[in-house]
Amino acid sequence: MREFTSDLKPLIEDFLEFKHALGIKYDTGRFYLEQLDKYNKSHSNSAILTRDLAEGWANQQAEKSVNADRSWISPIREFGRYLYSIGYEEAYILDDRYTIQRYHAEVYLLSEEEINLFFKECDRFVLRHKANGRPYVLPALYRFLYCCGVRCREARNLKCSDINLAEGYADILQSKAHRDRRLYLSDELIDYLKKYDEAISKCFPDREYFFPGGAGGICSTTALSANFRNIWLSAGLKRDGQVKPRAYDFRHHFACANIMKWSDEGKDIHAMLPYLMRYMGHTTLDSTYYYIHLIPDFFPKYANLTASTEDLIPEVENYEV
Repeated sequence: MREFTSDLKPLIEDFLEFKHALGIKYDTGRFYLEQLDKYNKSHSNSAILTRDLAEGWANQQAEKSVNADRSWISPIREFGRYLYSIGYEEAYILDDRYTIQRYHAEVYLLSEEEINLFFKECDRFVLRHKANGRPYVLPALYRFLYCCGVRCREARNLKCSDINLAEGYADILQSKAHRDRRLYLSDELIDYLKKYDEAISKCFPDREYFFPGGAGGICSTTALSANFRNIWLSAGLKRDGQVKPRAYDFRHHFACANIMKWSDEGKDIHAMLPYLMRYMGHTTLDSTYYYIHLIPDFFPKYANLTASTEDLIPEVENYEV
């Protein structure tokens, strides 16, 4: 980790301290700020983020980029906004000419019928092959993804010490968004996981991970995705060149289902989104607004909901969603 050496050093360090106080590690952001600092030192060596400095560095980065990724824009834009918010009105914020690549992963919104068929088949599918713990781990792991909307990586990394079924919560530590959070579980899920924990403990008495892989260690990404695909196909559900559901789509379903539920209940969606943001581990509310535009046209009040958020559609980075 290099030290900052330009005249921008004090403000960069203040900004990083602000991020850390929010519980955000911001390692990637720091890396790009180090590059900005280095560029500043060899050019104007400004003590504030000026337009020439920000755009000069951004143009240099764009020339070096070999693909359409623009994740390096966000830290510099956030830095400019931070400076402006604390009184540096001359601080420059990169404008819309510098756009972060939008999230383009193929999102498939699971229907309730598909979810029911998936879990019905899952409970049968795991009994077809003899593998230690298999009949317990996969049904519990996929149900946890469905009920909690966590990232697949977060579920796989859960350790037994992170789960407190007596108190009814799971701690998501060192998530990809660099924010630890505590998720409170439904009574139904708690009861299910208690039975699961009792059963899997007989297979792996000294296991470290709450959802272990076949050898007792961490469940692999391949196992999670391959088994989801095989169960989906075994259930007779559609999967082709256009429809490619993934285990990660449980997360998308969780977000959209909650938004639709709140709308049906007549709740203020905009007031509820911060709660969803915290639960899902997004670092900004913008990333949570993204889900409003995933919801199909049959969503009640969809037009009215999106009309007031057109200016809030985020520049979503891959790790956020």
